[in-house]
Amino acid sequence: MFNDDGIFEVPSKFLMDVALKHKDVMSSVGTYADHLQVFFKFIETLKTPSGFLRKKYDWKDVTDHHFHSFIHEKQNQGRKNKYIGHILTTVFRFYKWAEENKYIRKHVAIYHDDSTYAISAKYNENFSSWTWPYLPSNEFEFKSVPTGEHLEEAHVKAIETSNIVGERDALIMALYERTARRMDALRIRVQQIPTQEEIDEANESDKIVKITVLGKRNITRELEITPELAEEFRDYIDGQRAEIVSRVKRANKAYKDPGLVFISYNDGSPLNPTYISSRISCYLPERMSGHRIRAKGITDIVAAYDGYDAEGKPLAVRDVLLRAAEAAGWKNPMSLRSYLASSRASHRSARVHSESREKALALKESRLRKQITQYEQLKPIADAIGSGKEISAEMIEMLLNSIMEH
Repeated sequence: MFNDDGIFEVPSKFLMDVALKHKDVMSSVGTYADHLQVFFKFIETLKTPSGFLRKKYDWKDVTDHHFHSFIHEKQNQGRKNKYIGHILTTVFRFYKWAEENKYIRKHVAIYHDDSTYAISAKYNENFSSWTWPYLPSNEFEFKSVPTGEHLEEAHVKAIETSNIVGERDALIMALYERTARRMDALRIRVQQIPTQEEIDEANESDKIVKITVLGKRNITRELEITPELAEEFRDYIDGQRAEIVSRVKRANKAYKDPGLVFISYNDGSPLNPTYISSRISCYLPERMSGHRIRAKGITDIVAAYDGYDAEGKPLAVRDVLLRAAEAAGWKNPMSLRSYLASSRASHRSARVHSESREKALALKESRLRKQITQYEQLKPIADAIGSGKEISAEMIEMLLNSIMEH
């Protein structure tokens, strides 16, 4: 980071420290840098009082008063409290880090004593963290989240608009629905996907398949997927992905398979995250993204842990959120309150599990329908599926195998 004097040394060290400790959140580091720039540019506009030692404030001079002035300034500009709160949360995190690393001393109230400090802090015992206690209040804001119909259309669009990467993109969206972050999905390895025998066993015993992922802050957690969706992954790995690896190896003898489930169609390399985000967004309605698909998935996870006790009363909010946060890899359980409010408002909990299975089956149907359109003999079946007539996946696969054998 830079300011009028050149390199803004201490904030730069803070950002480097975050980047080194949490290598999987570089996009977040960029966001932190933007937040700090906005705040310190505001500080530079403030006039120092008469008798002050310097003509402008140094970063070490910042107090609660400056935080409050920033809030008022941004509110007057029409900025939402949520935006302001995000920035001040980052700024407080920087000052806490500076206090802990002795760039400032006795400036931030992160000590369990009754002394007065320039920057206040409140210790949240439930989640063992310090926060600035005067963040502007923010009402629950329900952002636009894809509906089940939106996602079904997105899956169909992905598969039907691209023979090359449509199936891959649909599977990535399916992982987002199971609360996977973008990097969670792109880091899953082939060996983590069950074999067909293991999938058959899970189907017979009606068990959920679990995939371990390494998420933000290098914390591992398990994504839960249905056996039907696991089977779609296995079909992709043994089909389209195997064809990519074979083709790239023929063209480049030095090529080494990275072992990731999702690889580039062109050269078999790991996928670029920004490229994938762009592709997923093009399947969705305007102003929606893969991140919003995950938001729907988190709402579903919260709903799955919601319900009623033996007396017919709703389960305690805290209990629901703690269990859902653990399953979704969410750091602050109480920040999931808006998802629980949305879920309860729409009576979501009763529909979650059946929708997950239906979505996997719809994905399989779309893939098979795409396959059979390649064969003139099977066009009547494709038309029948399109008109809503029920035809079993087993029958379609049997016919496909018969044609390919001949």
